[in-house]
Amino acid sequence: MELGSVGGQPTGSQFAQPSLMPVTGDLERLSASSGQEFLQTFVDILQDVLQNDFMAISELRVVERERIQVKAGWMDGENIENFEYDACFTPCLDAIRSAQIIITHKGVQDAYPDDDLLRHKGLESFIGYPVVNVHGEVIGLIQLGWKHQIEEEESQQIVELIADFARRIATELENLRTVRILKALARGPSEPSKDVFRLVAEQVQLLLGVRAVMIAECSQDDADYFKILSYCEGNDWLTDMEGQLMTYEGWPCHNLKSQPEERIDSGLAEAYPHHPRYREANFNAYLGIRVNDTEGEMIGHIVVFNHEGVITHTLETELLAVLRDRLGFEIMRQRTLEKEKQPV
Repeated sequence: MELGSVGGQPTGSQFAQPSLMPVTGDLERLSASSGQEFLQTFVDILQDVLQNDFMAISELRVVERERIQVKAGWMDGENIENFEYDACFTPCLDAIRSAQIIITHKGVQDAYPDDDLLRHKGLESFIGYPVVNVHGEVIGLIQLGWKHQIEEEESQQIVELIADFARRIATELENLRTVRILKALARGPSEPSKDVFRLVAEQVQLLLGVRAVMIAECSQDDADYFKILSYCEGNDWLTDMEGQLMTYEGWPCHNLKSQPEERIDSGLAEAYPHHPRYREANFNAYLGIRVNDTEGEMIGHIVVFNHEGVITHTLETELLAVLRDRLGFEIMRQRTLEKEKQPV
């Protein structure tokens, strides 16, 4: 197995031969397409040129570090769009974690003996090309596989050819993800009568695809306590928890008093064994976000629970900030309304 740095990707055509270059008509098809159509057109053209047995452009799922979803691809002559799988023991995971090109010229099954897909499809060689956005974040992967050995010169030609289109592919993956997230957020509440705090919880859950979200407000009477405003777990609203007063002491959200964010990517139940619910619900990861008023004082927080660590790329971080600020505004608005209702 050989590694090549993404930062040092080939940019010229030192190894390229005319037989590996898309023809003019193919380039016109690519330039006239966008989004999903562009990705599938690129896969179709490259598969025609290379005659390989497997090719896919996949998106790294935001929430789960080892989950990949194919956005466009072919395997054994069949379209595998939207095929999703775990990358735990695959060369894909090595490419994603290292942000480097992975090339295995032969014996890929021996190099990754726990990868069932490689064995089932009888692949012998593999190229994994990480897709990196403008922020330097790995957001996806271009994968190619053959049932026979490939030569080093051939693999270099292929890598150079992909490098010419890598930035455009990254842009299209980012655009597809942005549209998907905005569509989810634009759907609004699943119940017309849902209050704003449930709406914020639902939108956070839609944005990140996590197991559970809790929205809380700091107690105005005692800074050591908070009140649960809404709690969504899976598709269920735990209404019996709404309005409950909880202490910050002994919970991970206690750290939000002194910092804007608290992350636990794994081992939540082990870190807080006195909260059996974490283990019962398989909550292994935690993300807490502090909510401030206009003076910078903490007035609430958002809590996310999941079975895997939560990845927040730049887009998700920016949208979370919007939802955080919306929550802060709504908490202050409710407090103002409650004051106005009090007798003079």
